[in-house]
Amino acid sequence: MDKVEKLMAAYPNIKYVFDSSMPDGQSGLYVDNYVYLNPRQTHENLVGTVAEEIGHYLTTVGDIVDQDTNLKRKQERLARDIGASLVVSPTDIINCYENGCKTIDDCVIHLGVTNQVFEDAISYYARRFNGIKTENGYTIFFRENGTIGVLKMI
Repeated sequence: MDKVEKLMAAYPNIKYVFDSSMPDGQSGLYVDNYVYLNPRQTHENLVGTVAEEIGHYLTTVGDIVDQDTNLKRKQERLARDIGASLVVSPTDIINCYENGCKTIDDCVIHLGVTNQVFEDAISYYARRFNGIKTENGYTIFFRENGTIGVLKMI
């Protein structure tokens, strides 16, 4: 199973609909346990879209399509953060390190996500963990600018 299939399988209460009538500028939309997906996007973009729409399923209350209030913008940011964390975990970052990834581009390719999703995840972890997380003998440094450092503890 690829990342998209794994995400969809992890949330079976959601119905996923590939809708070719969606406008090109819209990659996905969550409405009442349905995720509508634009089929005209790259696989890497689809990974991020499905993850973000699951983030809306998990966190969003009400209609936030119009981003006209701070509350709606905060809900959008939270859904994007949660979605990014679903496809780029601290363990994934350690895996990138162990597989010789030296740059963000290396990590993005290794994980099969977009630069934006990767940077969103790193920025989220920087805020969530106050910049530092220790996991499984590694210390990960998350920077708000979307970059990371990994230190393996011996």
